Amino acid sequence: MSRHPLYKTARWRKGRLAHLRAEPLCRLCRQRGLLNDGSLTLAGDSQSNRRRRFLVVDHIVPHRGDLDLFWDTTNWQTLCPDHHDIIKQREEVRGYSNERGPDGWPIDPAHPANR
Repeated sequence: MSRHPLYKTARWRKGRLAHLRAEPLCRLCRQRGLLNDGSLTLAGDSQSNRRRRFLVVDHIVPHRGDLDLFWDTTNWQTLCPDHHDIIKQREEVRGYSNERGPDGWPIDPAHPANR
């Protein structure tokens, strides 16, 4: 996937840093009870790959070039690399989340099992 040119702007760098100061932990890890500042894997183990020890400012709703959505800070969330690169991008390709509830059933209404 090629990076959008807006990610190279001073405005994005400044906004990204401000967002990470306000939300310094992976939102999805935190929902699972794991405090991950980018140094852990999805399983909660120490991230052994130094190049994957960082946090991503992710667009909750993919902007797909929509400038209003790109700059809408309420559409930003902090994710660890595993949640961003594995879980989030898989959901975007599929069109639904595979996350399961306590009963083991998919919780996303868009999941094929819920149609």
